[in-house]
Amino acid sequence: MLKPYFETEGPFGVPMKDAQAKLLEERLKSVPREEAFAFRRLSQARGLAEWQPEGRSDVSWITEESPDRVGDVVLARGMDDTHFQLNPLVTLNHNYEQPPVGRSLWRKRVQEGSLVGVKAKTFYPSRPATWVDGPWPPDAAFDLVQAGLLLGKSIGFLPLKLREPTAAERPTMKSVRYIIESWLLVEYACCFLPMQPNAVVEEILKGARVRANPAALPTSEQVARAVSVWFANPAAAANFENMVQRALTRVKTM
Repeated sequence: MLKPYFETEGPFGVPMKDAQAKLLEERLKSVPREEAFAFRRLSQARGLAEWQPEGRSDVSWITEESPDRVGDVVLARGMDDTHFQLNPLVTLNHNYEQPPVGRSLWRKRVQEGSLVGVKAKTFYPSRPATWVDGPWPPDAAFDLVQAGLLLGKSIGFLPLKLREPTAAERPTMKSVRYIIESWLLVEYACCFLPMQPNAVVEEILKGARVRANPAALPTSEQVARAVSVWFANPAAAANFENMVQRALTRVKTM
């Protein structure tokens, strides 16, 4: 946890500002203590929707209205982001031991055809002249998103109101456990796609080879190995950043 960005460890072990922690603790008093209302994290494989390199930002899906891994559907219109808005910093894979990699500029409900969910805009700030502590984390995240290696988003949220599907809804929601009608956004992070790492890397490399010299790209094993140690070792993180920058310099903006 880094003091310049957060002030205390709040509920659920999430670092936050003191004011956020106090408000959240008060709000938790009215939340049922049942398992279904427990704080949880949800990764979104759909991720990147719009890449804006000139503004060092992206627009990504952070939720969509389809059953998650436990069979719950999170309704976009039920989002309450007042807590997150107090300090809208975006981490890399929920890692609070490293500086944030971006700032969330907005979050809103979006419908595109039959797809409904929440999109968010993430801004990756440029390295300030006063930064002397090694690689600038937002640069690393910015390059990884641009190269197609960091396309997922993951949110941490608290269900506030939920219900089971009605009899009329059940025929089309056979796998749904609960419909979460209201929820509090606590955090969101950039993340590697929530799939088997080697398969993800291979798909990324297939796409990248169309845009760059194949000889200049890392192997899937090299990238997967680097991803596996990213968060455990700061030096490995810096090495991975350098490897990606060297190997994918000719990958066009995605």
